[in-house]
Amino acid sequence: MTKLLFEFDRFPAEREAIGKMLIAYGEIEFALLTCMGAVLSDQTLDTCTRILFRVHGEGARIEVADAIIRPAFSKVGLSGKWSNAYGAAKKCKNIRNQYAHCHWLPLGSIMTFMDLDQDSRQPDGEIKLSLKTFNTVLIAAQQRYFEYCLDLLWFLEPEYRKQAGLPLGDDMHTVEPRPMDAPEQYISYSPSPATR
Repeated sequence: MTKLLFEFDRFPAEREAIGKMLIAYGEIEFALLTCMGAVLSDQTLDTCTRILFRVHGEGARIEVADAIIRPAFSKVGLSGKWSNAYGAAKKCKNIRNQYAHCHWLPLGSIMTFMDLDQDSRQPDGEIKLSLKTFNTVLIAAQQRYFEYCLDLLWFLEPEYRKQAGLPLGDDMHTVEPRPMDAPEQYISYSPSPATR
């Protein structure tokens, strides 16, 4: 029987951090849902859930959420903050998808991966695989960015309610997170001449 994630036996911290991001992405979608709920005055989130989760694909969900949320947030002066959250959600989706749809390949002391979704877009001929890698600094920055995205979305939902004169819930985030630059998605892997 094949052992799951045996490629990560020498990379347990990276495995854990990537796993956390894969799991946390669902929380980002839920936070988008609550922002939609504030805009549509859907206290139970039933309608918003039906709208957002009948759409297939993470990218399409973000675009549907944006189409509903952006006009309302703009009316109350939150256009710039929403644009930041929208961009952060898209970046987190890209990071999540690259790890969720890749093939892992440990090369000595380095873990590499292939993004077969991207590489398969080559129209004909032999597919040229592009190996990518990461380091602990990049993984930590990506994980912090996921946290930033969630904090920003959790801040914006009650901030919209406040600006629109809607009732606030009891357990609302009221502290806006400090802006954060988006991390790189990966590091291009180029083997050293000694390993070629």
